[in-house]
Amino acid sequence: MHGEHLPDDLRILWKEVGMNPPKFSPDQLRDEMGRLQAGRRRKYVTGVVGAWILLAAFALCFFAFDNTLTRVGSILWVLVGGLMLVELRRGRARVIPDVGGTDGVRYYRAELERQRDCCRGRRLLPRLLMLVPPWILFNVGFAQIHPELALFMWFDGATLPVAAAVAVWLNSRLARKYQRRIDALDASLKSTE
Repeated sequence: MHGEHLPDDLRILWKEVGMNPPKFSPDQLRDEMGRLQAGRRRKYVTGVVGAWILLAAFALCFFAFDNTLTRVGSILWVLVGGLMLVELRRGRARVIPDVGGTDGVRYYRAELERQRDCCRGRRLLPRLLMLVPPWILFNVGFAQIHPELALFMWFDGATLPVAAAVAVWLNSRLARKYQRRIDALDASLKSTE
């Protein structure tokens, strides 16, 4: 029967696909670049809105609470929000060049490398570590103001370091995904030469 030989056929097919890397057409490259641009714009808008909310909320907390630790945490959060806005402004999306030329391929590869480097630990970890001290200071100060909420505030203070560890792990997976895309693009370009 035909179904009995299907697993071997599939194995041979996968081996052939591994030997002949996929080629990117200009349309596929344009679609991928468009997806990267849309994702980059979405992250930019979300980041800017989040940074402004962070700035406004913790500026209000500075005036609302008299505790020194809460005020120091609020000031640090406002500084972190300002740094986020500056970093987001520097990393705004550029205009996509014409895909037909080599500039389009170079642009796509550069975008993949930028995404990969952004997800790697050496750039991500310092950004996440700068969030931890203001968060802990603010929560400790809030626990001093409201002792009845102290247990919740201690738990809340521990959530950000745990969330940062999970974010580093998830972003390392994303960095590997972008590296695989870069490798596929390089293999495709070498096979066409």
